[in-house]
Parts: sequence; structure tokens; C-alpha cells
Amino acid sequence: MSKSFEQSNILICGSPRVGKSTLINAICRKQLSKSYSSLGSSTKTIDRYSSQSVIGQITHETHFWDTPGIESWNENDVRVYMASLIEKTHPLCMIYCASPGSFAILEHVAWMVSECHRNNIFCALVCTNMWMGRNRQNVVDEFCKLLNTLYPQVTPTKEDGIIYYDRIALVTMVNSTEHVDKDFGVAKPPLGVDELIFGIAKCLKRDFMIAWFRTVSENKSFWTTMSSKLSNLLKVPYEKFNNLVERADNFLDSLLGFSDFDDEYTTFPIQSRNSGGRNAKLSSNQNWNEPIFYDAEIIDMPPSTSKSKILFFTLKSKDMILQFSAALAQLGAREIRNRPSDETDPHQCLIEVKFEDENNLKAVHDFWQVMNQTEVTCKMVDNSYASFNDDVL
Repeated sequence: MSKSFEQSNILICGSPRVGKSTLINAICRKQLSKSYSSLGSSTKTIDRYSSQSVIGQITHETHFWDTPGIESWNENDVRVYMASLIEKTHPLCMIYCASPGSFAILEHVAWMVSECHRNNIFCALVCTNMWMGRNRQNVVDEFCKLLNTLYPQVTPTKEDGIIYYDRIALVTMVNSTEHVDKDFGVAKPPLGVDELIFGIAKCLKRDFMIAWFRTVSENKSFWTTMSSKLSNLLKVPYEKFNNLVERADNFLDSLLGFSDFDDEYTTFPIQSRNSGGRNAKLSSNQNWNEPIFYDAEIIDMPPSTSKSKILFFTLKSKDMILQFSAALAQLGAREIRNRPSDETDPHQCLIEVKFEDENNLKAVHDFWQVMNQTEVTCKMVDNSYASFNDDVL
């Protein structure tokens, strides 16, 4: 079987001694080798940190390109150099680092971010060494102030300590290694690196996201800590995701081999409702104390005389598709299709659900009406549950 070679490039920027090399070692979960390059005709020496991994039949090499010394340049020099660097390396993203003890000049950061945006390169603005100083929040606030000025039309959102500016940039803080304060005898654990990896991944286009995942393929902490979010992002059932990560040598190829469900008229996989036995779970990560239809809404049911036994649902989150389809399969759904929607929210989608018979369709519809009109809680217990011993409905 033939083997292939892939290469990815990432820009890592910031002043010296802000923890750039420590961060990229934490991202890849190994010590990266350092070399130097002038990138063709450029006479400026640039530091390069390289990592190589073999995943199945693919050898993947990642280069992190560090740009020391440009903080003293003027705007034109920075923009021209960044444009040339982007043209020569075609980076997945740019990571800009600043620490509480040595913050950068915001003008230089603004020039670099705007040049990246002009070339459709995602930027991660990271406060490194967050435990080293008390003004770490000031670093984050300054980054956000800069992005608010550059992109006033973007409304930032926050999740897991990360502030997202659409698919343009994110702002967060991390500590790549354990920090020990000997004076006070306090130890602070590494924090925020796994969340940063995930945050960058979900903002990248699919091809770049795959390359990014190959870069972090050896970071087991990331794949286990972020497993729930990753299974949703990659649209892989949670149990299957964990089995692949834990047992398959080439788990990444298996994970990335799953289809993307964003295209119109995509047919989603439906498992037989009898395939797992009468008491099979709808989804391996299902918590039976939580509503499985929390982010969905039924919007139409055809008249009973209709020959096509179909329900239409609006899903408020695309991450719900697999879990939702598995649940409906247990209730008799035969096929689920993505349909064009008039909704302006890019996170919503309209799906069409076909059933095996009309009784199943009506049962789901009627149950749905009850769930949407009343507050209902549900918990799965076995037959010996005490509250059922004396009172029988």
C-alpha cells in the first residue's frame, strides 16, 4: 500500500521569552526540534519548530514558523513581511503570544491580524504564562479591544474561557506547563491548552481542521479531555469516537473518514431500532436525566391522508444531528434528510424524517406536543425501584 506525505505550516508570533516554544510543545505534546530558514529569497532568518507524526499510511509534518525581531519594524515592513510569509507557507492559522510580563505593542498586533484576515488566515491571540502575573486579564482585555476596533461589526461570543470573533480570531489565556510559586508554596496546573486546540479547530475550514488535527494527533490529553466536544464537532457518536481513540492505531483516519453533514439533501445514517436489543441506548453518551430533544422543534406534520409519512423538524444546533437521528430511529424513523431552510441562523438546520408507519409518526408527533406544552422530567430505572412497588397506575 502506498504511503503519502503531508505538510502543514503555522505562524507563531510574539516577543521573545513569552513562552512560544513551550506552547507549541504543549500543543503537540512533545518536544519539537528547532532549525533555521530564510524562506527562499528572504534574507531574514526565521526560527522553525518541526514535528512529524505517522498516522496510518500518512506521514504528516508540521512547521511552526517563529518571526523574531519584527516588533521594531514599521507598519509597511510588517505588512509586506507577513504577506510574503503567508504566501510562502500557506499557514493553517496564526498564533500570537503575549504574556503578563512582556506585552506587545498593539499596533504591531493589529497590522499582523489584519494582514492575516486579508489572506483568510485565522488568528488566535493568546495570553501565555497566565499564572506569572496578575495583569493577565489586562492582556485579554487589550486583545479584545483591538479586535473590537478592527471588526466592530462582529459580536464576540464566549465559551470555555475562549472569546470568539466569528471565524476571524479568538482570544484566550493559557499556562502551558505547571507553574510553581516557591515563595508561597503554590502549584498551578497547566490550563487552557486543550481548549485552545479545540477552539482553533472549530474555526478552521474542514481541510485546515483535518491538518490541524493531524498536528495534534499525539496529544492524548486533548483527545480524551475534549472527547465530548470533538464527537459533536466531527459528528461521530460518542462511544464510537472513544473506541477509535483508545483502540485504533490510525484512529484519526477513521474519525476524519466520517461524512460532513452540512450539505443540503444529505441523508443521515439510521441504525435499526432493533440492532442493539430492546433495551439498547439511543446514543452511547446519553444521560437519561437530560432531554434528548432540547435543541429541536417540530414545525409541521402532513395531514393523515398524506401518502408520505413525514415529520419536519428544525434543529437549533447542527451538533444534535447524530444524537437526534439515533433517538428517532428507536421510534421508527426510516430516513432523515437535510432540507433547505429559510432560517438565517447558520447553526440551525431543517430536517425531514420519514417513518415506517403512520402510527409511529402520530405517536412521535403527539408525544412532542405534550413535551412542548408541559414541564416533564424522565429518568430510567429498573423494576425494583422503590417508588413503583406500591403505586401502580
